[in-house]
Amino acid sequence: MFTLKTKDLTEEVTLKNLPTLRQTFVVAASFIIIGYILGYFVSSWFMILPLVVAGGLLLAGTFGFCPLVMILQKMPWNK
Repeated sequence: MFTLKTKDLTEEVTLKNLPTLRQTFVVAASFIIIGYILGYFVSSWFMILPLVVAGGLLLAGTFGFCPLVMILQKMPWNK
């Protein structure tokens, strides 16, 4: 995907070595952006998608339970 350089150390960053928490941020942000784009151009019903994601983020922040993390941990690239 891209190369991460920190203190003269370079490391190839791919989906396989991206931490689950960062994968969660990427997926949540993508769902929010896609929901708003579809809500604007296709149907206002797609505005429900960002609300669902916001509810999941609120749940994760409040109780420390995030269903998306559990789903991502079961994906084949995280085995």
